[in-house]
Amino acid sequence: FIIPPFTSLSIFQKYLNKLPIILGAQNIHHEDYGAYTGEISASMIKSCGCKIVELGHAERFEYFNESDILINKKIIQALKYNITPLVCVGEKKFNSNYNLRKQGLRKKLNIFFKNITLKKNKEIILAYEPIWAIGKSKAANLKYISETIDFIRVFSQKKLKINKNQLKVIYGGSVNKKNAINIINIKNNDGIFIGRSAINARDFLEICKMIT
Repeated sequence: FIIPPFTSLSIFQKYLNKLPIILGAQNIHHEDYGAYTGEISASMIKSCGCKIVELGHAERFEYFNESDILINKKIIQALKYNITPLVCVGEKKFNSNYNLRKQGLRKKLNIFFKNITLKKNKEIILAYEPIWAIGKSKAANLKYISETIDFIRVFSQKKLKINKNQLKVIYGGSVNKKNAINIINIKNNDGIFIGRSAINARDFLEICKMIT
């Protein structure tokens, strides 16, 4: 998938039949419609060909005062319009204590998934993005990533009462040309979520080629 700015969605739409990609948007509003000047609804991004929407990125929390409760409303909204939610989740600070790390993630996921029922033909993608690793030169280490993804996957499947095919867990947070292969090769990791390394098209394509 590729998740460009809203202003580029209609451009990508022209090429969706020719490119092997799924198009996504970076956010949606939590209501169907209303007097919300400047906001983008789920129906708007769907009309542009989007099948995925990114929700809950750390920057949305930091700069736009979003909350876990709001993300829950947006997940519900995305599913209502048959758009796959790509939900970011991660701890603020590095925490070598696995049990404490789980406590924080469990609390957040419990709010994200409140009152959500996932039908058998729908799926959800969780992007494990430790906030302390976003935009840095170094990603979380492989063991740290693996054990955290394990917890997120098991807890989420149980909470949502879904089968394993309805959930994908991927890693994001300083993924680059140097570490992409090692991260993608983590057995329980379903993929990588590339941010800054995707700004340069050549770097992005190089990572794609390395993986394929």
